[in-house]
Formats: sequence, C-alpha cells, structure tokens
Amino acid sequence: MENRDMMIFIELIRQVNKSVRKEWHFNLSGPQLSLLRILRYKGPQKMSELAEEIGISHSGATALADRMIKGGYVARDRSEKDRRVVNLAITDKGEALCEKFSKSRDVAVERFFGKLDAEETAELLRMCKKMLE
Repeated sequence: MENRDMMIFIELIRQVNKSVRKEWHFNLSGPQLSLLRILRYKGPQKMSELAEEIGISHSGATALADRMIKGGYVARDRSEKDRRVVNLAITDKGEALCEKFSKSRDVAVERFFGKLDAEETAELLRMCKKMLE
C-alpha cells in the first residue's frame, strides 16, 4: 500500500473524529471519555488498571480521576475484600454523560457509515477487526 492510500484512511478517521467533536457539546478530553467508557463497560477498576488501559502514567490517571471525581462523573469505591484497595466507579451522572456522548457519536458516525450498504458496512468492520488483531 502506498503512503497516499494510507493517507485516505487517516483522513477518514480525522473527519469522523471532527464530526463527533462537532456534535459533542461538552468539554471533556479523550482520556476523560476513555475513563468513563472503561468504567461503564468493565465496572469498578483499580487506578493501575485504568492507567494501563488508557495509556497514561499512574500519576496521570490519579490527576484524571481527581478531575472526574470533582465533576461528579466517577467516585472512589473501597474494595470490600481488601479495604486498602480503592477502585473507581462510574456515577449516575457519568452514565448519563456516556449516554449523551453515544447519541452524539452515533449521529456523527452515521454521516459517514450511512453511505455504505449493509454488505459494505460488514466488510469494513471485518477489515477493521482484522487490522486490530
């Protein structure tokens, strides 16, 4: 594959992200959204697990968590098995924000994927999954 061909794919990703940001009317960063998504789908997590999954340092994850706690989107939750372990959990406010983001994302993404028929969409998803393996 030539670099020019790869640039088309990269431009598509950039345009989809731009479209999502245009629909999204909240002031949250990518890592903040990642934190909410992880907690929403995986349940309470240790700070070290979150840092690794988001791809940031432990201190960066702590600062991120502090901002999200201050906003009321997540809460610290002590483990019942080991009181020394502190997990982060998503709050109802965080869940509501995730839901709003999902709707905004779906509207934005539909602008691009809505141009494909069902067969083309299935093929694109198959190829994306293959590239992520």
